[in-house]
Amino acid sequence: MITELNAITFKSQRHPKHRFQNLYGLLREDFLYQSWGQLNKQAAAGIDGITMPAYQQQLVGNITRLSDALKHKRFRANDIKRVFIPKANGKQRPLGLPTVDDKLVQQGVSQILQSIWEADFSAQ
Repeated sequence: MITELNAITFKSQRHPKHRFQNLYGLLREDFLYQSWGQLNKQAAAGIDGITMPAYQQQLVGNITRLSDALKHKRFRANDIKRVFIPKANGKQRPLGLPTVDDKLVQQGVSQILQSIWEADFSAQ
């Protein structure tokens, strides 16, 4: 997967006007495992109540299920759990907590977009 991201970065640098197609297809099982390795395992549970340790207990099955949903375009992001954290000034700061599946997909998409945009922003 690293080589695919490097190839995207290279193409983005060499052909700044290129329009990338089918980036969705990069979100395969191997890529989701790589994304899992980059997630904060101490993060709070989302609206479904599934914690990172609970998700990890069934990691192979969960990633296979998620990859299949992405492959067949059945994946839909879940609602975001809203919690409020008190601030020092007495007000509250809203936080949105996505589910673990959503975090995995977000991490993967982030890596892909970083590979494309790295050329645009590193040159400046």
